[in-house]
Amino acid sequence: MKMGVQKDAGELLLFFYDELVNKGKSSVGTQDVINATKWDGKRINLAYNYLNDLGILKSHEAIGNINGAQIFFVTRILPEGINIIENQPEFKRTFGFEVNLGLLKFSWSIQEE
Repeated sequence: MKMGVQKDAGELLLFFYDELVNKGKSSVGTQDVINATKWDGKRINLAYNYLNDLGILKSHEAIGNINGAQIFFVTRILPEGINIIENQPEFKRTFGFEVNLGLLKFSWSIQEE
C-alpha cells in the first residue's frame, strides 16, 4: 500500500526535530526542506499543513512560494510534538511508521509496503 501525506508529515517532523533539536538551528525554512527532500511544492504543503493542523509547530509564514511550496519558517516543535516524536508507539499511531531516534535517516520517497 502506498503511504502518502501522513508518512510525509512524519518524515518532515523528524527533519524539523533533527535540524532544530539535534543540530540546534534557530529555524528551518521552506528552502531547507526543498534542498533536503527534493519534494515538489504540493507535497511539501500537504505535509507541512498536516503538521501545522496538529498544532505541534511554532512557525511563521510569509506571502509567496518557492517552487509552489508556501514560504514558512519553523522555529520550534511544541511540547506535544516532542512527546509524539520521543514516544515510539505514539509516533507510529500518529504517522503510521516506526522511528528510532538513534538512527534517523530519511527516505524522502513514497515506498511500497
